[in-house]
This record gives sequence, structure tokens and C-alpha cells, in this order.
Amino acid sequence: MTDTGVQDNTSNSLRAGPRGYVLLEDTTVRKKMIHFDRERVPERVVHALGHGAYGTFRSYGDWSNLTSACWLKNGTTSEAFTRFSVVVASTGGSESGRDTHGFATKIYSQCGNQDLVGNHLSSFFIQDGADFPDLIHSVKYEANKGFPTGGTAHPTAYDFFTQHPEGAFQLMNVLSDLGIPRDVRHISGNGVHTFRFVNDKGESQLFKWYWLPVLGHRALVYDEATKIAGKNNNFQRVDLYNSIDAGIYPEWELAVQLFPDDGTYMWKGIDLLQAPQIIPFEMNQPVKLGKLTLNRNPTNFFAEPESISFAPSNVVKGVSFVPDPLLQWRLMSYDDTSTHRHGSPNGYLLPINKAIAPISNNYRDGYMQPLIFEGDSTSAPNSIGGIQEASSQQSLPYTGSQGETAGIGNIGRYVPSYDWAAQARNFWGTLDKYAQQHAVDAYRFELGNVGDDTVVKKYIANILNKIDNCLARRVAYGIGAELPAVGSGPMTNLTNSTAPYPSLYPLTQGLESNKSNEGLVVGIVASDNILSTADLSAMSSLLSAQKVRYEVVAPRQGPLASGVSAKQSYITTSSIL
Repeated sequence: MTDTGVQDNTSNSLRAGPRGYVLLEDTTVRKKMIHFDRERVPERVVHALGHGAYGTFRSYGDWSNLTSACWLKNGTTSEAFTRFSVVVASTGGSESGRDTHGFATKIYSQCGNQDLVGNHLSSFFIQDGADFPDLIHSVKYEANKGFPTGGTAHPTAYDFFTQHPEGAFQLMNVLSDLGIPRDVRHISGNGVHTFRFVNDKGESQLFKWYWLPVLGHRALVYDEATKIAGKNNNFQRVDLYNSIDAGIYPEWELAVQLFPDDGTYMWKGIDLLQAPQIIPFEMNQPVKLGKLTLNRNPTNFFAEPESISFAPSNVVKGVSFVPDPLLQWRLMSYDDTSTHRHGSPNGYLLPINKAIAPISNNYRDGYMQPLIFEGDSTSAPNSIGGIQEASSQQSLPYTGSQGETAGIGNIGRYVPSYDWAAQARNFWGTLDKYAQQHAVDAYRFELGNVGDDTVVKKYIANILNKIDNCLARRVAYGIGAELPAVGSGPMTNLTNSTAPYPSLYPLTQGLESNKSNEGLVVGIVASDNILSTADLSAMSSLLSAQKVRYEVVAPRQGPLASGVSAKQSYITTSSIL
């Protein structure tokens, strides 16, 4: 059938005889080909490699004392979609590679769409959005070589990291085992920035938000990550899809840290406007507001996880922003890149992006505008009306507290200054000896592949040695670089048992009590003479009780002489999967 609804043959070309030329008048196949040539849209500049699922968010209670956001009212349940991604890798890359992972959720509430756009780590590499294009240029492949395509082990990245020491904590997180999570069901989501809650009385509080995995955190070791990348670079999306398909639904609790909105944007000496700085949970215990459950897989990958757009600027009444210079640029950039990807400012009307709340904005015309506006109502607010009724002007009833300081002072390009190394030093001290060795190995791998001795020397001296002298010397020794002198940098005397903020590294053994086997996959080895149907039935009952999936693996796929059928063979799967 053609695009005009006409029944026609689109599988055989119109030709001048059975062996003749294809005719230009074959408009049916020509239209098919023209559409095919334009099927792909530009991939995201960052977070290109991603997948997702539908679910619901349920509020634990009535949080109207904090915010007027309707999705946080008592017992409210809202539909949601979450997209998981990796920052550096392009489409077709490995989801299991070492990277910062994106965790973005769109809540389709009755009062509009609320986007919570974050990463799986709580910090970030830069403190000003003006540096974001340079960050991404530096961590992507070398402009003159076209490689490496999925990692930061090259000179432009580490030159940038040396120039921006505020990102040392974030990079150490990525180079720890936290940077190679096993799957998305076992990662956190972090808003990174500070935001503002405002309630119906105009009272406000600042907050940072987090998605805490009900299953706890799990990670790979680097050898596992490289093997998975070679055998199934879509392992994480397969794991999520199959878990949901089996009725094993991953869950996260939404938690917030709350701070007074007194105009200083400071908390116990920590700047709430700086994305690289974090507030450990030991300093400010998060309050759990509700739960996200992912329970439905998409049915069209392009139309749903690929076409969905997120923006930190998508908030409902009761949620607002602070003058964080990284957040301020993100408020603009996400909408702009979405418009570019979709080739139209009307991408917000795609089914996956469209709000369930009535849209009344008079955003007219433009490429692929699906709405037919009628009448002469072309502005808002107005008193003329029309099919698309114009919205009334609304503003948040926020009144600043005493001591307001934001926006006061001389206009200029400011660079905040703080002890960036102390935060990274605390994280380093939180790692046990095995986690520390894994991080050292990761630094050695990255710096050992940079290939520029000057960049390597500067990074070890100016970044690592200012965090911990022993760390710098261990890394330098492993790559044959010049060792900083003993005592030339601080010595971290912490161990993971004495570190003040153990929550910084949730992978520490025994730290999380909610670890379970739920959703994991067990390979049951069988052959013609091994594993009877009775054996399999008994094992199946034990595994199902723990919500553990299994696959029978044998020398060949299909029915075996024992009566058991093998879904996988030694060729089609691996113990690592």
C-alpha cells in the first residue's frame, strides 16, 4: 500500500519489459525509497546510545508541605518513561563500557510533564555550562584520527581533565567500579544540580534528587566489561527488556536532600550551585518521596526510546531552578538539541513526548505541525478564544527569603574556587584495598594509552598527587612515568572502615542490606545424558522463588535425549552473560 492509501505493488520495480530499465514513472517505489533515505534522524550529541521502558511513579504521601507539584500529592500514581544511556559512546557502541550513564525519567502527570534528567553518578566534570562543548569534544574520539570511539584514554581528554581539576572526583568515580555497572537495574539516578521546591503558600526549600535502586548496586570488573562488550554490546538493554518481559520489574525510590532556601545557596560550607560538589548522605539524610517501577517494554524502538526528548526545563508548578551556571545552560541546550534532532520545534507533540495534560500554547506552524489551529486566536493570553484555548498567565508564588544574594555584584565571568581535591580524597579513602587497586588499574589503562608524556606528567603531578601521594606514585609506577617525590602530596590515612562518608561508594561489601539475586540469569548446563526433566523442574522452582531467570545451555540447541530442551549452546552464549 502507498502513502496515499492506494493498494499497489511496492516489492517489484516498474520496468520497460522483463529485462528492461526501471522507469522514472515508478512513483510508488520512488516514494518508498525517498522515505527510506530519510528514516534516520541525527543521533544525540551525547547520550546517543540508549534504551528505556515505561512504568509508573507512585507518591508515598502528601508532600504539599514541600511543593505544589501534583505528582507528589497523596497516593498519586503517574505514568512514566525512563531512558538509560551512556555519555560518550555513539549508536552501535557498547553499553557496558566504562562511562557516565544517563538516567532520565519523564513523568506524565495531570499537571504537565516533569522531567528528571540525571546521571548514575552524583557529581559532574565541570561547574559551568560554557565548558560543556569542550568537555564533549575532548572525550569523544580524536578529531584527526577518528578513534578511540568509546573511551577517554587519549590526550585531548586528559589535557581537559588537567585543565579542569574540579572534575577529579567525578573522574575517580568513573574509573572506580561504579563506572562499569552490571546493568541499569542496579544503578542510581542523580539530579547532580540543586533545584527548588515551592508550595502553594509560596514557601520554598532547595533540594537535590536521587533515584535509589531497590535492588542495590552491582558492578562489573573491567575484564567482565570488555568480554561482555565483545559478546553482546547491548547486554544492558537485553537485561532490562528480558527482566520486564519475565514480570520482574525493577524499582527505584525517589529521595531528596532538603536545604533551607535562605539565599546563600550554601550548606555547611558546600556550594549548592556547583555541580562537581556533592553532599554526602551522612551529612544530610535523604527523604524518600515515592517509587518508580518499570513494568512495560516499548513496542517501537525508534518511536519511543529514540524519539523521546528530555529537558531539565520541563517542570511542573512547584518545581523551579537555582542560578547554577551548568544547569542554566542545560535549561536552554536540551530543548535546542531536541529541535535539531527532530528537524522541527514540534517534537514535543510526538506521542512519546506529548503531555497527558491539555496543551494550550498557540505554538503554531513549523515543520510537521500536527495540530490544526482554527479561528483568529494567535497569541496568549487573550480574550478571543478558539479551538486551542489560550492559557492564562501563571507564575510561581515565590518570595525570596531574607539575605538574598543571587544576582548581586558586578557583571563578570567568575571562576569559583574551592578545595576540589578534598572530595576526591574522601572518595579514595572510602574504597577498600580491592576497589582501590581496580581504580589504580583504570588510571594506568587510561593514562598508559594517552600517548603524550607531557599530558600524563601534568595529570599525575597536578591532579593525582594533590589528591593522594601514594595514589599518584602507584599510577606512575605502573605506566613507567616519573614518580612524584614521597611526601610531595597529601597522604590519605583513611581506610574504608574509617572513612567519614561510606555512602560515597555503595559497592562496599555489607554496606547495602537490600542485595538480592532478583533478575539475574543462571545458566544450567545440560547434555543428552545430564539434567533430566525432573531435575530441571526442581531447579526451576527454586530459582523462580528468588525471581531468578535461567537458560538451559548444552553443546547444541534444541531437544536433548534427556527430554530437556536447550535454549542456548556453548556457541550462542557465555558464562559472562
